[in-house]
Amino acid sequence: MVAPSIDAVWLVDLAGRRRRGKGLQMNVLRIFAKCLISTFIVYGSICGNGFSQDRDADSKPGTDELNSLWSRPGEDWSLFLGPTGNGRSELRGLVVPWAETGPEVCWTIELGEGYCGPSVSKGRAIVFDRIAGDERLRCVHAETGELIWEERSPTGYVDMFGYDGGPRSSPILCDGYVISYGAEGLLACRRLVDGSLQWKVETGKEFHVVPNFFGVGASPVIYKTTSGSQRKLVIVQVGGSASDGSPADPQRLDLVKGFDSGLVAFDIENGSEVWRTSNELASYSTPLLNTFDGEVRLLAWMRDRLLLIDPESGAVKDSFFWRAKELFSVVAASPVVHAAEVLLSETYGPGSVLLGVENDLFVERRRDPPRSRHRNSLRCHWATPVLHDGCVYGTTGRNAGDALFVCTDWRTGELHWKEPGLGRAGCVLVDGVLIVLSEFGELLVIKASKKTCEIISRCELVDRQTRDTLLSPPCWASPVVAHGYLYIRGAGKLVCIDLMNQ
Repeated sequence: MVAPSIDAVWLVDLAGRRRRGKGLQMNVLRIFAKCLISTFIVYGSICGNGFSQDRDADSKPGTDELNSLWSRPGEDWSLFLGPTGNGRSELRGLVVPWAETGPEVCWTIELGEGYCGPSVSKGRAIVFDRIAGDERLRCVHAETGELIWEERSPTGYVDMFGYDGGPRSSPILCDGYVISYGAEGLLACRRLVDGSLQWKVETGKEFHVVPNFFGVGASPVIYKTTSGSQRKLVIVQVGGSASDGSPADPQRLDLVKGFDSGLVAFDIENGSEVWRTSNELASYSTPLLNTFDGEVRLLAWMRDRLLLIDPESGAVKDSFFWRAKELFSVVAASPVVHAAEVLLSETYGPGSVLLGVENDLFVERRRDPPRSRHRNSLRCHWATPVLHDGCVYGTTGRNAGDALFVCTDWRTGELHWKEPGLGRAGCVLVDGVLIVLSEFGELLVIKASKKTCEIISRCELVDRQTRDTLLSPPCWASPVVAHGYLYIRGAGKLVCIDLMNQ
């Protein structure tokens, strides 16, 4: 998920120029609500490094009428941050560099409010946004953009800081089902083939959730149990409290006490609750599954703590506190996992920490020096960084004006290089390069190398006929790659590009 800055930010005027604004005063927030927000991406993963599970639809009720619409082979992107939840695509044969005018655009569709990226499976792209008083879920043909079905659910969500009222959480696809998680906490399961409702749970009401600063942001994850009926679980951050837990001031979340539903697991077939766990409040960080010492564990970075959980039962094995002291600070980027180590990075206070996981316990490897923001090389706001060959690539910085795209060392945290001017950008790793979408709508291809920031291609997408700019800020959803197509979202528009045919 994306979390808004509380400090100075770069604002974009109607002419496309960036100018500096000081403070997130309410009048500024209202004026620029469509140019700023929290796209909390993050962004949900079915599996992490070292853990695998079925990616394709099984013979389930949700898939009995479902055929693939793809015209070529490739890999689906049915989860937040891709099939393994780490922002990496297995695509090979990427055609770069691009022409000076940029890559060829296949199609675009208009969007309403919201900040989450699409999910793509079986040749279908699922797009989640808001139109007036409804959250809208659309299924479009992934290669043409043609509408297949559309469903709506009423919402009354109002952001307490005046930001966009659309969904922040990316939908996920599994077994022919679409799982969506709205800004107010409506968790819904629909059939991918036609959009018909399978079940829904209003988590906000069911678990007495005191609304978070920017609504619900973490995407769901799926876990296949290994005991009993071997069913699949939809696991979400809920962060419920006691029925009388709401403070008089809705912004005083420090006064809210969590109550036994930090995370909740539901049966994917019928929506029945399987387990609930933790008194932690919810964050905007999508949980991640990974195998440690031969056991599958769920990593869930909640509002205050990282939890290590047995996904079979919900039992919490260990926890690690990592959050800034500031009331309005947020946790939004997902954990990054390599072997038996976990990297956490936030931008409001302590920065980054590298943890080992040994015998179901967290062991601290290194952390950023205290009170030394200028020396901390990786302070992620919401965009989850990508790991490749011992290097971590991503955006450091709290505000658009001071953000840098950087390459850092996984083991030591050392800064290898930095590139300014991209704002709080998101990226994916494809065929040895990084496809980077800047906060302002610029698209780049950067070689994944620790030696230097080698930019292979850089462009702003424009309509070939009207010459109008296609992507307007804020562009906070991470890029999506499926079957050789790139899907990127800006304010009010989704754009599809063919990466294999330029």
